[in-house]
Amino acid sequence: MSRAPSFSPDPEGEEVKNMNNITKTKRKEIPPREIRIKVYNKVIELHRKGLTYNEIKDEIEQEYGIRLPISTIGGWLRGEHNPYNGRYIPSLELLEPSEDLAYIIGVVCGDGHAEVKKGNKGRRHFIFLAAKDKEFVEEFAIRVARVLNRPRPNVRVNSRGLYYVQVESKTLCELLKKPIDIEKIRKFVEHCEKCMGMFLRGFFDSEGCISKEGYITLSNTDYELLTYVQRLLKRLGIEATGPRPKRRQGTVFHDPRTEKQYSTNKDVYEIYIRTSSNINFHRHIGFTIRRKQMRLEEYLRRRELLQEN
Repeated sequence: MSRAPSFSPDPEGEEVKNMNNITKTKRKEIPPREIRIKVYNKVIELHRKGLTYNEIKDEIEQEYGIRLPISTIGGWLRGEHNPYNGRYIPSLELLEPSEDLAYIIGVVCGDGHAEVKKGNKGRRHFIFLAAKDKEFVEEFAIRVARVLNRPRPNVRVNSRGLYYVQVESKTLCELLKKPIDIEKIRKFVEHCEKCMGMFLRGFFDSEGCISKEGYITLSNTDYELLTYVQRLLKRLGIEATGPRPKRRQGTVFHDPRTEKQYSTNKDVYEIYIRTSSNINFHRHIGFTIRRKQMRLEEYLRRRELLQEN
């Protein structure tokens, strides 16, 4: 009878010490990280039910077809090591859809960034946001902390006077590197109507504007992304026109946020929310940024579409 494959559950953790005796020509097969984590979680669950180490070993072999060493089970249960290796969300496969994650995705589609930096200890992965509105950056920091199950990162002020926050997460960086892969984010964005609304809020917080006359616009260099946003808006009962060109590559413009002149590196496109849809925009999306939300609500009150509190 064929035997189940032996298991080296965490090649980056303490178990790697046991691999020194393996020859280069006959190495143990190492399951993907997400499988190792599932096995780890199952071990914890079985231990809480009162199973012995040997009983846990037999259950794991029966369910996963993996022969888990008793020493590994003991190390896991004593908290000496585990396959997470400091990655709170170790892989995209283990990333759960949520309103918080949808908001983060929307923000990074706009003003936020995902970046890989090289250092003395190798490549490090970050997502970060810088903006002039403190409540916007704080909201982003709070939602990142909840998604990663970490303490809230500090919001600081940079040399340009902007509020900023930076968080290290390889998994979020893999998901949100630009150009944004729409197929990769789709299951998190379209999980439910609330997730769609939070994704759009994050994007409009980043890239959206609203005039005193109530005209809501959204600008970005990614034409495909704006087309995707337009489809999501329609699913929420919000009509938008465009995308249409706003600035061509090489156009010099004044940025009121920095009071400086810039030249666009790419074509910029824009979509317009029909004012007749502003009430649905308020109902399903809205703005985190107070000055934008106040302008939207002032417009709706003038049109008697929103009552005073």
